Amino acid sequence: PSLAPRSALVEPSDLDALAALVQSAERLLLLTGAGLSTTSGIPDYRSPNGSYSKGHVPIQHREFVSDQSKRRRYWARSYVGYGYFSRARPNAAHFAVSALQERGLLRGGIITQNVDGLHSAAGASGVLDLHGRIDEVECLNCGALTPRAALQERLAGLNAGWLERAGVAAVAQA
Repeated sequence: PSLAPRSALVEPSDLDALAALVQSAERLLLLTGAGLSTTSGIPDYRSPNGSYSKGHVPIQHREFVSDQSKRRRYWARSYVGYGYFSRARPNAAHFAVSALQERGLLRGGIITQNVDGLHSAAGASGVLDLHGRIDEVECLNCGALTPRAALQERLAGLNAGWLERAGVAAVAQA
C-alpha cells in the first residue's frame, strides 16, 4: 500500500501553468515537505494516517536537551522507525528537483522540511535541511559526529531484546 495520502489527479493545464511559472521566474525557491518522500517509503507526518494524527507529538529541541526522559522517548521511537529512512532511495520527484537545479531554474535554492537527505542523494547541492538530517548524529557533550547507521548498531547492541520486551516491531533496515 502507498504511504502517500490520496489527492486529486493533476490536470494537464495545471502542469502547463506550473511549467510557465518555473520558466518565467527570475529567482525560484523550492520548499519541500513530507509529500515528496512518501513514494520513497517514508510515511508522512501530518496526514490523516500520519504519526501526528496518532498522537505522536514532536519533541522540541529545548525539551530534548534538558529532559532525559524526552531523549529516551526520542531515541526509542527513532530506533524503531529508522528502517524507513535507511531503506529509502530518491524517487522521481527528488531527481526532478535535482534536474531543475542543474538547469539553473532554482536560483533561490532548495529548502526541505524532510530529514531524509534524499534531495542530496539525488544530486541536488546546497540544500537547506530545515530540521536537520537523520543520517548523522551530533553528540551533545563533545560535538562529535557519528553516522546514524553506526549509532543504530550501537543502540541495538545496548538494547538487545528491548523490542521484544516492549512488544514493538522495528522497521526492517537496508
